[in-house]
Order: sequence, then C-alpha cells, then structure tokens
Amino acid sequence: MLGIERLEFGDGSDHRMLRRTLRATAAVSLSEAEWIRRMRATGTILQPRVSVVDGYVAGYIAQWCDAHSARLGPAITDLEVGAGLSLFDLREGWESDAHAMAAAQTEWKLPRSVGPSVRETVLWGDTELWAYALAEVQGFNETLAGVPSSERTAWGWAASRVAGVLALWSWRIEPDARGPFAVAAHEVGMSALVAGSRSRPPKLRPPAPDLDKAAFVLAQLCREVHDPPTESDLVGELIVSITAIVKAHSERGEMARASRINAAAVDALESTRHDIRTASSTSVIGCQLRLRHAASPSQPS
Repeated sequence: MLGIERLEFGDGSDHRMLRRTLRATAAVSLSEAEWIRRMRATGTILQPRVSVVDGYVAGYIAQWCDAHSARLGPAITDLEVGAGLSLFDLREGWESDAHAMAAAQTEWKLPRSVGPSVRETVLWGDTELWAYALAEVQGFNETLAGVPSSERTAWGWAASRVAGVLALWSWRIEPDARGPFAVAAHEVGMSALVAGSRSRPPKLRPPAPDLDKAAFVLAQLCREVHDPPTESDLVGELIVSITAIVKAHSERGEMARASRINAAAVDALESTRHDIRTASSTSVIGCQLRLRHAASPSQPS
C-alpha cells in the first residue's frame, strides 16, 4: 500500500489525469466494451495487452491525451497505473457473461466495429436530474449506515463507487487532476485497494443503491445545466459517504488512512459545497447547442 501511495503522489500530472479518466469512465460503464468506447472517446489512446498464450486481452496500455494541445502522455500499462485500476481489477465491476466478454474482445481488437449504445450518446438538459442523483446518494448512505466497519470488502467497494462519482464530477468542472474533486477521488480510491473491491458484495445487492444512477447523471448531463442548491446538497451527501468510510477506517484502527482522507477530501469539499451553493443559476444555451449535435459519443465531461 505505501509503495503504491508513493507512486501516486510522486509521478507527473499525466499519470494523475489518466487515473482520473480511468476511474470516471469505469464508474459509469456497465460493461468492458462500454468502458473501452468511453475511454477512447476522451481522446485517450487505449491499446490491448494480449496474452501470448491464448491471444486473450489480459490488460491495456494507455496514453492520456491533452484535449487542448493534443499532446500525448507516456504509455503506461495497467500494471503500472496503480490505484486498483488494472484491467483485472476493473473487470470485477462489470458484466461477465459470455456475450459481454465476447463484445469486449471485439471492441479491443476491432475499434469502432460496433457502434455506441444510446446509453453512451444520450445528452440530457433537465435540471431535475440533479435531484435524481441526490436521492440515490442519500439511499446509498442509508445502506452504508448498516454496514459493520469490519466488512473490509464492502467498505472497499463503497470507496470504489464513491471515488468514481467524485472523478466524474471532477471531469465536469475541473481543468486538471489537482482540484478538490480529483484529490478526493484519489484519496477515497486508495481505500478501494482491497481484493474484490470492484465486485458488489452480497450484503449490498439490489435493491440497495450502488451510485450507478448518480454516475450516469454526472456523465451524461450537460455541464451547463446547474441547480446550485441541489448540487450543493449532493456534494454534502458525498461528504457523508466519505465520512462513513473514514469512520470505518478509524474503528478498525487505521488512523493514518482515516486522517489522510479527512484532510484531503472532507475539508476541501466542504468549501466547494459552499461555492457551488452560491453559484449562478442554470444556463442552458450551450447545452441546447450541444443537444442539437449529440450524435457523437459523449464523454464524462
């Protein structure tokens, strides 16, 4: 764990931007094939790392692309990216039936041979969707309140889900991976470094919320659409989620981890929550222009 944390904080911004992209797209995707398309839609160069034994895609090689300058970052394998974002780890959170696996292999080897689903291209302009996301996070927190701190895998899964939502929000409003949402996503994501943390635990099976709806809203709602009071409340509920994760660490005696999350995530997000509440009301002109040209795959931004 300590070695990974040193890597996470010691490398350059390209690595941080790549991890934010990986975390955000993984959180909103229901399948590996969808994730591949979403990653490539951000401009990231994503190539398969193929097993020499059976030709099966066992990992990936990724290069983050700066959207403004088109500059490519260094090529990084999924075994080097850290933070539980290897393809092996990510696959635990997606559909794993034969059809989904075959679709993923096709998407890796024959890019754009299968068009994106409606789910990936829809672009929304309804402010009420903020309330929809808020209700799900509130339900998620109610579920977490009943999970014992000793359930490490369950808390690792919760951290993975919360980190993904924070990364998506960072994609919406932060120009780089140094903003409060990105930093919070990073710190909370470090608490997901538990075996099986991407796989939904039995105790938290449906109908318990898993933040997929909140992630989808953040990914597909026009960035110009705002409802400051509800957005502020949503940040508040995510802070509740993070605080619950911090409490679980503390009750297990993991005080250093708890302190790091609290210092890096909670305080900064409280300030951001206030700033959002006092922001101007929604403006949908830009959104309407984008809605008219929403035929191309959207990205978490």
